[in-house]
Amino acid sequence: MDTRAQRQNDARLRGDKTLTSHFNDHNEWALAPIMLLRHAGFPSSLLRHVADSSTAEAADAVLAHCDEALGIGQRLKAVLRAERVGTKGDIASGVGMLRPFPPRDLARLEQDLGPSAMATVKRYQDAVLTLDSAWVAFEKDHAAALARGRETVLRLFRDPALQQVLLLSNDARFEEFAGWIDGGGGGSDGHVRRMTDLLTMYLQRVTTKNETHSHFGPLAVARVAPDTAGISWSTGPLRRVAFLSHWAGEAMAEAFSGRPELFETVRPRRRPLAFGQDSRIRRYAFETRTGMPDDWRFTEVTADTFDDDQSWLWERCDGEHTVAQLRADWMRRGSTSPGRTFDEVLRELVAKDWLTARWEIPVGAADPLRTLSGHLEEGAEGAAELAVVRWFADTLRRFADGPVEDRAALLGRLKETFEEVTGTAANRSQGLHYSDRSVLYEEAYSPVRNMTLGEDLGNVISRELSVVYDLTLLAPRLRVRREQEILRRWTEDRFGLGNPVALQHFYAGFFEDKPQLARLCEEVDRDIAALDQEITDVLLAGTTGDQHETVVDRDRLEELLARHPATPPALCNPDVMLAARDADALADGDFLAVVGDCHAVREALTHSSFAPMMQAQAPDLLDEVYARYQSLLDEDEVLIDLSRAHPDKTAAQLTYPCPDLEVHGLSPKSRDTVLQPDRLYLVATAERLELRAQGVEGRLKLLAPLAGGPSIRQDPLSPFAFPRHFGGVGIRSVGLDHLPRIRCGRIVLHRERWRIPANALRGWSPGTRPAKGDAAEFAAAGKLRRDLGLPRHGFLKIPGEPKPVYVDWESPLVVRQIFRLSRKSDSPLEFSEMLPSPEELWLDIDGERHTSELRCAVFSRGSH
Repeated sequence: MDTRAQRQNDARLRGDKTLTSHFNDHNEWALAPIMLLRHAGFPSSLLRHVADSSTAEAADAVLAHCDEALGIGQRLKAVLRAERVGTKGDIASGVGMLRPFPPRDLARLEQDLGPSAMATVKRYQDAVLTLDSAWVAFEKDHAAALARGRETVLRLFRDPALQQVLLLSNDARFEEFAGWIDGGGGGSDGHVRRMTDLLTMYLQRVTTKNETHSHFGPLAVARVAPDTAGISWSTGPLRRVAFLSHWAGEAMAEAFSGRPELFETVRPRRRPLAFGQDSRIRRYAFETRTGMPDDWRFTEVTADTFDDDQSWLWERCDGEHTVAQLRADWMRRGSTSPGRTFDEVLRELVAKDWLTARWEIPVGAADPLRTLSGHLEEGAEGAAELAVVRWFADTLRRFADGPVEDRAALLGRLKETFEEVTGTAANRSQGLHYSDRSVLYEEAYSPVRNMTLGEDLGNVISRELSVVYDLTLLAPRLRVRREQEILRRWTEDRFGLGNPVALQHFYAGFFEDKPQLARLCEEVDRDIAALDQEITDVLLAGTTGDQHETVVDRDRLEELLARHPATPPALCNPDVMLAARDADALADGDFLAVVGDCHAVREALTHSSFAPMMQAQAPDLLDEVYARYQSLLDEDEVLIDLSRAHPDKTAAQLTYPCPDLEVHGLSPKSRDTVLQPDRLYLVATAERLELRAQGVEGRLKLLAPLAGGPSIRQDPLSPFAFPRHFGGVGIRSVGLDHLPRIRCGRIVLHRERWRIPANALRGWSPGTRPAKGDAAEFAAAGKLRRDLGLPRHGFLKIPGEPKPVYVDWESPLVVRQIFRLSRKSDSPLEFSEMLPSPEELWLDIDGERHTSELRCAVFSRGSH
């Protein structure tokens, strides 16, 4: 067993048998007993086919020969200096560059040096010639290994299941890929490189990532079962479910409802964040650069005036009255501008983006076609369109259920028909990671069925891992507490105590005073930086720079947490990974637990594309989550969900039994259970700032801010939501180039991590050989791994790449990809150990190991 594996084994023996018996209020996290198992759809063993240990050994041999030659060269230079031979650069300079001596120089040295010194010359000459020979052999071996790797990738992707990855991930180029693969993968060297590079990136993703979709990221429902232990499951056939993408449904809805015979049934509605008063209108919006949940910003986009006709119509567009009803009211009213028609005014309001006047797919709707059918079944005018919708629904079912060989043609017909119906391209947002590019998206139920976790594993998630949740949420909770008070004082100063302030006036004042508020928030940032440093000091106390693991006593973590209020109430969705040799080891308690991401946004099991699929398997999912949400509220608080469409990703959500606040997009609920922002107002009291709504008793508690940002700088209503965190866990702000694994018992608080300068991922070669090309880069990777003591497997976070990239330092084809991607940036990169490692993947399906994670939902009322 190598030293790293031995350390990991020792860590388990020290930590996995002891359960902490002293859980204070900070550890009271309620776990929803239903969770999501997501796993890679293809086994990790596929990656072994593109690894090549002999090539890695050859690179190591080159490095060893280089070290030997450098050592002898240093001794030789000392000899030459002592003998005063060749020290003016004509001979000695070549030694530093590991050049072999030409015959002329050897003859000169033989003449000028004694036997002992000449013996060093000969050892040096033998060493550099051996090094040069080893390098030539290594380059040849590496080229052959790359060729074998490319042939292997091509062979693997002849598997129809892997080809379906290409169809669903990049259907616009599927025919090109499939034709090239089936045709034997020929073409110019450059073309072969480009195609196999792409296939390699797909391969590493579908074997190591758990957040993909369809059959290469299938899902299963797991439950905590009282009075049981360990983990168990049965198996069955994989089942796909295909949906029309939300954006595609919106495009069809707009095309259908724009037809004159159907337009009269449209129910125009005001943009929720547009506020009108007298002849003035202001509209606000949330914007993003990346589409990630932590990147949204709240901005003012319109300040304009109405004329009388616009004001009259805008006020009546409430989302309930149809165009036909509004048109009739207009005719009875009589226009104040002769010659100006109802349709002209309506078009003006839509063009200014103050109104939405088309059929809409409600936010969270998993099946846009059902919504379209509902619109079209209301009358006889849309019979042709209804037939199209039913054809789409039937074709999607055939796409999901039918044989693999039919799927490309079915998708082609779906795209062709979509373009005919809408006049819109059937693919969009090329190159964006978080985007629905295709007219459809597909999820799949895993072969794993009926998974149950015993109470022992449930306690690990809710109790032992609680320190991870509390540490992760310390800073977000601090921000909410501080910014609540900043906003309360500002509201008191500007509007006075006890005075209801309509949201539009609150927003107007906020944007006027935003620079002042931003400066106050900078003080909060400094406090959070100090808190991060406090956490870092506790986690790294007594750690030396070269150790691979440090162990933190739980008592010290509890003392740290006790110094800070565990308020306000919070929830999060940790992605829990268990490192164990197999399922029996889980039952024995012989494992490590690590949280990958720990998102504290809206509860993600019920607000995601897979939520309806989970609910179908676990009908009590929504009830369990909603009950825990309710446990976080004060008696006078009312839970409010949001109707907030995400423009770049389909995101279905379950319908909570509480009011919706429409922000961007249409709520699926009846209009009497939907709040509009113009009904909201704020009141500053001596104790707190309250968000309320006309006609609603109690203070409003938002499931998420309107814009989504964690601070009032991004969204002034953010303190009325739960504390927010998006992304990973562990130490956030430390300048160390190396961080050890940080462990508390069998809980891993932080994976081992290295910060690597970008120039370290550039080619290397010995002596005067050119440091360019794949072989030089593979050698540089071996040197980097040796110099830093990196584990063989890990993930590299590369600036500009949306997700960490899997690394196997012994795979020439995988190493080529990380060097290729790293050339795009000069910023440092971060390499983290792979935990669980390939040997610690407990999920066995048909004798093959798969990476996996459990996405859970935990809730904390907190304590003072």
